[in-house]
Amino acid sequence: MMHTTPQVKSLFTLAVTMLMFVVAQAQVHCGLVQMEPNSSVNAMMTFDDFTKYNGGYIINGVARIKVRVEDKAVIDPLCSWNLIMTIDNNPAAGTPGNEWEELNQYGSGLGQNPTIDALEIRVRNSCSTSPIDGLFINFTNNMDVIDIIAPMLPVTPAGSCSVNTNGPGSYMTNYDEFNFTIDVRVRPGFDFNPGIFQLNIKFRLEENL
Repeated sequence: MMHTTPQVKSLFTLAVTMLMFVVAQAQVHCGLVQMEPNSSVNAMMTFDDFTKYNGGYIINGVARIKVRVEDKAVIDPLCSWNLIMTIDNNPAAGTPGNEWEELNQYGSGLGQNPTIDALEIRVRNSCSTSPIDGLFINFTNNMDVIDIIAPMLPVTPAGSCSVNTNGPGSYMTNYDEFNFTIDVRVRPGFDFNPGIFQLNIKFRLEENL
């Protein structure tokens, strides 16, 4: 029996923008809470062959988050921080809660637009300080929150290379604990509408109050 390989009939490009910011507020327990770089990073993924559809499209090291948290001149033992990420699909544009924002569509558009859960995020550093270190995980709906270092945990001092390290420290002095590498993977399958679609991932660093 002869088997024929179907042609790839759809092509779409997915744009992921990573927005990194520190919550702007007066510091209560810490002297400085800072993320570097405090800017956006863009990643473009175009699906046009079977390998990408079947195996997924991975970009390793698409962003690096460097955390710097300093004590006040008079040390407050409650100085600690959290780092979370959220997903934003621009619902103001009419995007359904579980889909990528549509920028441009090819063809009839009678099928399903890509769903948010096709995007997977992996966070890692040498000390595995995040409980989700090394795991590809996904969001489901707009504004879902995933903790990298969860808010309001007991203070875990820097220097021990421990899970949930959240005390004062810096990527300059404790690089393996305060530097986070971000990888992304998209596994869309063959069922989505072809086109150009976008998601925003927001990383937020904040002092625990």
